[in-house]
Amino acid sequence: MLITKNKVLIHFNTNNITVYNLKDNTLKVVGEERVIFGESFDIETLSENIGKFLDTLHELVGVINNECVRLYATGIFQTGSQPEQTKLMIQIFVNYGLYFNIIQPDLEQFYLEKSIAVHGYKNMMEGLICQEFRKVVVAGSIQNHLEDIGEVMTTLQKRNITVLFPTTTKVVPETLGTDFFLLEGQKLKNRRDGWRLQYEQMDKYKQSDAIIVCNPAGLTGQGVVLEFGFMVAISKRIIFTEKPKNLSIVFPYEIGLNF
Repeated sequence: MLITKNKVLIHFNTNNITVYNLKDNTLKVVGEERVIFGESFDIETLSENIGKFLDTLHELVGVINNECVRLYATGIFQTGSQPEQTKLMIQIFVNYGLYFNIIQPDLEQFYLEKSIAVHGYKNMMEGLICQEFRKVVVAGSIQNHLEDIGEVMTTLQKRNITVLFPTTTKVVPETLGTDFFLLEGQKLKNRRDGWRLQYEQMDKYKQSDAIIVCNPAGLTGQGVVLEFGFMVAISKRIIFTEKPKNLSIVFPYEIGLNF
């Protein structure tokens, strides 16, 4: 799994931007700027102000890429419709190659409660560092990388993160080497029933806070590649464990976990 010792976490709120350095699971404020983003979700105004800030970010933190820089937004950014939020996210990705993660109110509340429980005070970013995800899906080639997927699952579960899928790394022995590779607990009535299993997995994507793609050596199985369109269409946060090498289409994603 990709490990970046230092990460830069940036919190965009309605009237200010705060830049943090994350090292050894500890946050340190390294910069703060007051920016008036406006009173309504106007994509062009928001995009312009975000761009002005990101254009000078290298002066403060150095190298900027989706391995070491994380963007989080609350406040005014939460007020746009899902299509508006997605459009803004796409603009930032196209212009800067970074994923603009708009934290939804329920997840923000989770972070605030986590911060109070651990530190005794409210700070969304501190709560985020304590536990960034409530529930995730771990995607990857189950046939080729099951052991690696299991290691990622264990890492997540140790941090109290629920893995919605897969729920196990135990394989139904008689399905090894077949077109219908099943995990323990999965049953297949007939060939057409494979679509039900796929649909159930897609539903887990919808329920998750993020999708963690396990891609050892940067390689992603073709089955997962075909699912990326669905992940992007429902605006799910996608995080690769390694820098991807075989993507035919570049879409908004991040590389490496914050822990």
